Amino acid sequence: MDIALAGWSLHRRFLREQNPLKLVDYPRLAVEEFGIDKIELNSPFFVYEDPGRQAASPIANSYLKQVKAAADDAGVKIVGIAVDGHGNLGSVDPAERRKAVENHRKWFDVCQALGCGAFRANSGGKGNQSTSEEVKACTESFAQLARWAEAAGINVLMENHGGISASPDRMVQIITAVGSRRFGALADFGNFPDESRHEALRKIAPYAKFVHAKFFEFDAGGEDPRINGKACVEIFRKANYRGPFGIEFEGQGDDHDGVLKSKALLQRYAY
Repeated sequence: MDIALAGWSLHRRFLREQNPLKLVDYPRLAVEEFGIDKIELNSPFFVYEDPGRQAASPIANSYLKQVKAAADDAGVKIVGIAVDGHGNLGSVDPAERRKAVENHRKWFDVCQALGCGAFRANSGGKGNQSTSEEVKACTESFAQLARWAEAAGINVLMENHGGISASPDRMVQIITAVGSRRFGALADFGNFPDESRHEALRKIAPYAKFVHAKFFEFDAGGEDPRINGKACVEIFRKANYRGPFGIEFEGQGDDHDGVLKSKALLQRYAY
């Protein structure tokens, strides 16, 4: 089992006002603090030329070279980028949707500059209240992103991350309708409701190209009472998933302790 570290595990460090963690320091930290040599980045943690307009503003090539050099120097592979705040891909307003699609386009260039093979885009929409028109719009958006993905040699992923993607059936519907080898799912252990988690994960697991192994807290035996780590890992084993499991610790406790306990839990059930 390949284990990666999702940057959101350390979001409090990235977002603190005093001495925030910088992306250029993240690869070395992942190796030295956690012994992990694969990482996922998050779009809000990048340095933008115009921080007030992240979705539209370009990211300087010199900055990307610094991040790539930092990863190379630490012997770390950047395996994904979680992109947020770039518009509603499920909007039924054609102009709004086109703008959202275009806002995501630069991430293919960012991935190529960083030697990263994938980025995640959110579905948009209103969760269970999403209409068939929104699902159609979302499908069209990801179809365009998938065309660019094929040309760039980069995967674009939809995570079960609210909105339209709150429904595993709609995720499968969109992924199969687009029908691109460069488009798939980013499956998150924790983002489906507790009562339907395992059934929902089984539906999207065959389409997964990356997994967020999300954990919140740990009991005396090292298990998360909210997330059945063994059952979740087994779902992806049965689906023949062979990609990385990216630790995404979202608990209120110390993130250092949380990441290490998440890592130990994954290693317990590794296949």
